[in-house]
Amino acid sequence: MSIKRLLSILGLVFFASIGAPAVAGADDPIRATDHYSAYYDGHFGQILDGYWGRDGKFWYQDRNEQWHQDDGNHFQRDPANGLKRVQGMGLPRMH
Repeated sequence: MSIKRLLSILGLVFFASIGAPAVAGADDPIRATDHYSAYYDGHFGQILDGYWGRDGKFWYQDRNEQWHQDDGNHFQRDPANGLKRVQGMGLPRMH
């Protein structure tokens, strides 16, 4: 058995043992240990969480724990002046 295959099996066993899903779905395997990073201008105030969706848009969770899609103007993938780095929790998402 290859090392890669063994690590994959061990990862699935670990996530199953803690009750966390290992992937987001068959179409988009996003590992539960991945982090979602973005650069944010602060327009929406404090956010709780965020991630890049399958649609290429940034989804963020507000302080009321509601999810919203950015209109493309306030979150970016690359750093720029005036933007702060934000990092999501890395859990599988639905969008």
